[in-house]
Amino acid sequence: MDVVPPALAAAIDQHGGHLRVPHGRATVLVACAPGDAAVIALSYSCPPVRLIGELADLGGPVQRRAAQTLRELELLAVAEHARGTGVGTALLAASEEHLRQGGCKLVFAKVRQGDRQVLRWYRRRGYLPATPHEPVRVSLGGAVITFDDGGDGYQLVVKSLDATTRVARMMASAGSYLTVARRASPVTPQVTGQ
Repeated sequence: MDVVPPALAAAIDQHGGHLRVPHGRATVLVACAPGDAAVIALSYSCPPVRLIGELADLGGPVQRRAAQTLRELELLAVAEHARGTGVGTALLAASEEHLRQGGCKLVFAKVRQGDRQVLRWYRRRGYLPATPHEPVRVSLGGAVITFDDGGDGYQLVVKSLDATTRVARMMASAGSYLTVARRASPVTPQVTGQ
C-alpha cells in the first residue's frame, strides 16, 4: 500500500517538496522511519487559496501580502504505528520553521469540530483554538481581513510564527474573535543604589 500516491510522490521528488498552486507554492515535508525509506508522516501547507481569492475586491497588493504572510496547514498526518513517538511534533516544528524562513507570519489549520484530543495537541504546541465560527482578524498592510472556519464542521487553530506577536482572543459587543497582538516586552528589573 502506498502512503503517498505515486503521482504526488513524483511531483514532490521533481520539485524538491514544492508544488505550484494559485498564489504561491505549496510545501510538502515528509518524515521517514529511521533506517528506512517508508514515509511515516507528511505535512502539506500552502497559501490559503480560497481566502486569497475572496480578497480580490481589496486588490492585488492585499492578495500578495496575504499570500506571503498567511499559510494554511492543510494536512499533518502520522502513520498510526508512529503516533506518540514525537514524529508529529518534530514534523510540525520543521514545517513551521520552513514557513517562517519563507516569510510566513501566521499559520492556521482546521481541526474536526469537537476533536478535543487534536485540539489539545495543537494547543500544547502554541496554537490558539478558535471556537466554531469564531472569526480571525488580521491586518495586512492597512487592510484588515476577517476569516473563519467556513461552517464546515471544522474549527481553526491559529499560531503566530513571528516572535514579536501572539494570537489573542478579543471580546467585542458582537462576540469574540482572534487577532494578532504584539507580545508584551519583558520587564527588566532595575537595581537602584542605596
